[in-house]
Amino acid sequence: MQLMNKKRQLQLLISVVLIIVFGTIYFLNSQSQSKQKEPSIIPKINQEDEWQEVKIDEIGLTLRHPKDLIFRKEIADDNGRIRTVGFFLTKGAESNPEYQMYGLYQQFRDGTQQDLEMAKKEMDSVTIKEATIGSYSGIEGLIVGPKTRHITIVLKDGKLFSVSTAPPTQENKELTEKIMATLDFE
Repeated sequence: MQLMNKKRQLQLLISVVLIIVFGTIYFLNSQSQSKQKEPSIIPKINQEDEWQEVKIDEIGLTLRHPKDLIFRKEIADDNGRIRTVGFFLTKGAESNPEYQMYGLYQQFRDGTQQDLEMAKKEMDSVTIKEATIGSYSGIEGLIVGPKTRHITIVLKDGKLFSVSTAPPTQENKELTEKIMATLDFE
């Protein structure tokens, strides 16, 4: 009789331990799944407050960029005839910026599909893909070497327009893509 009671007590104890173990596993698993289902809260940037608009009248371009970036425009001309219009957006030391976006419109010569094909030769072939800026089509990719950078080149009204980003980090590329989404040619 005592032996039977001890067996029942042992069985009861094992059952209780198993219930506790499986209950704990179930509880922890359900907690983990509920945390995974909670949506991430991403703060939205109010671009009206955090971004500013710049117009580059020489090429009919308007763009928006974060206020913490420094904007600079450069025009190369021959006796008043514009050859190129360039602009920089930078953050950090001028000699070694943590972010730099450089746009260049080559107004002095016609651009062709062949120019885009030639540009691919400088790019890492696995990074090349089709791209657009506004309604203009072209290519993008990573140029490697001493001046490593992400670059997007399009044909705008038969002229080459490019936007480069350095250093070519993923974060910098994403910022450039956000800025490029605001580019508006008149």
